[in-house]
Amino acid sequence: MSGSMLEQGKGQVRILIVDDDTAIADILKDIVARAGHDVSVCYDGLRAVDCLESRAYDLLILDLMLPGVEGLEVFKVAKAVNPDVLVIIITGYATLETAIAAIKEGAYDFIQKPFKLDGFQIAIDNAVEKVKLNKENRELLRRLESACEELTALKEQKSQGGKIASINFLSSSMPSLHYLYGETQDRKTLLERLDALIALREKGLFSDHEFRVVKGQLLKLMDEKG
Repeated sequence: MSGSMLEQGKGQVRILIVDDDTAIADILKDIVARAGHDVSVCYDGLRAVDCLESRAYDLLILDLMLPGVEGLEVFKVAKAVNPDVLVIIITGYATLETAIAAIKEGAYDFIQKPFKLDGFQIAIDNAVEKVKLNKENRELLRRLESACEELTALKEQKSQGGKIASINFLSSSMPSLHYLYGETQDRKTLLERLDALIALREKGLFSDHEFRVVKGQLLKLMDEKG
């Protein structure tokens, strides 16, 4: 199962809650579901592994102390199945060692029980925004890789004597580049887009000149946002 499966249902985030405390798990499910997300619940580690291997999830809310399979093992399965999944660890037995272990495995956030529901809601909202941004960046990469392949094909056609129309790769009318600097909302998002731009440059999808032009647009917008 690949991260590309997460492109299904772009407007809805798929969330799996895993907690052996059924009362808490069901409350968390109600909170998450009210925000319009697609949410599932498991009450033990073995069932959680089955769910993760049978369906793609964007966000995993995971208790560390579970019957059947321990939480960190469930975590490892989740990351092996889908490296893009975000994981929020929740536990009533939090120690520095478990927190460090979870962070080393790539946990997005760590919440210790007992926690206030408004704090939980903030953590979920932040994670959902991160999921959506990650999806947008993956779509951006896909579009630019597709554009790069098309340009390569056109250059090959030209080298074989064919005639092609002039293409302006930096045109803001191109959806992919317009996405980079035409639909941003805040400084944090602009920083994320700048990170995406750097990744694209490292992939060789931008020349030095193209990179400087688009980077300049992003930095200009960041200055305007203060």
